[in-house]
Amino acid sequence: MNPMSSDNLQLTPSAQTHVIDPELTFANYQQYLFPIDWDKSFCQTGQLHVEVGFGDGRYTAFRANEAPDERFVGVELSGASIARARRRLAREGIGNVKLLKVTAQLALQHLFAEASISSITVNFPDPWPKDRHEENRLLRIPFFKLAATRLAPGGEIRLATDHPDYLAQARAEAAQTGLYDLVQRSAPEAVFATKYALKWKAQGKPLHYQIFTRTDASFTKHYLILQRKHVMAHAVLTGNLPADLSFSKVVTDYADGHIILHEVTRSLTEPKLLIRVTINEASLRQQVLVSVRQKESQASDEIIVALEPFGDPLVTETSKGAVHAVCQWLLSQSNELSVKERCY
Repeated sequence: MNPMSSDNLQLTPSAQTHVIDPELTFANYQQYLFPIDWDKSFCQTGQLHVEVGFGDGRYTAFRANEAPDERFVGVELSGASIARARRRLAREGIGNVKLLKVTAQLALQHLFAEASISSITVNFPDPWPKDRHEENRLLRIPFFKLAATRLAPGGEIRLATDHPDYLAQARAEAAQTGLYDLVQRSAPEAVFATKYALKWKAQGKPLHYQIFTRTDASFTKHYLILQRKHVMAHAVLTGNLPADLSFSKVVTDYADGHIILHEVTRSLTEPKLLIRVTINEASLRQQVLVSVRQKESQASDEIIVALEPFGDPLVTETSKGAVHAVCQWLLSQSNELSVKERCY
């Protein structure tokens, strides 16, 4: 058996007796002001490393154990992977890791300050092997440019892949930016002891490792960081909801993105409507609910339209458009409705 495989990437026996609460390893980024104050979040300073797509967390845990004075942030979309990684970190007593359920684009742009990251690790990303899907690959020019603003001087992007075409494209795209030196270096043994690495090795596939080191080249592009709003967007209409409502999908531009109203349902437990909405902006896509309810006071003709806190949405300029779009749809349903107040 490979001594670095599966659960053999562990802490020293003495450290394993220190149990970490799994809740402490998960950072709900929606609760923070952007960019996140990682010194405060970790309650310690030190180099800051990001791993995109950490899988079951075995490599993340190994690195964090090897460098207890440094901080590691794992970015992943799979809830199952996050759950497995949290159990591993708790079991091995590792406290210098935070896990985020978020896209790499949103995380890098909004959660990290400029020049704050020492390294970005991408182990065995989805290669999107079909030609028509290449634009979905992570390591392309837009990502390299964004990462260059978040990496500290001399910071690195570290790529491990079994896909030679992905490797070639990543090298070419990084070179086009003029912001990176391509450095060949042997991969740490633990890189090729991760879940997918072991799978590909068992199939006889060659594994590749590439370092992209941030150069000192001048690069002045700045990426705007979302300014969080702390009041849920809402509006007040006057009139009464018509008994018969008609609905078809609505797509409308708002601020720096667009809003899609997908469907309307009536609540079975209280007199209100719920509208399922998608909010699309440059680096963020959210699925939210907007509620419509008649004010509860007697003889009131006021209707409250509000972005629901369900799902803990990020309240941004574009997200206000969800309330706006619902208001406009309601106004189209009846000439007797009018807007009294727009709080967005």
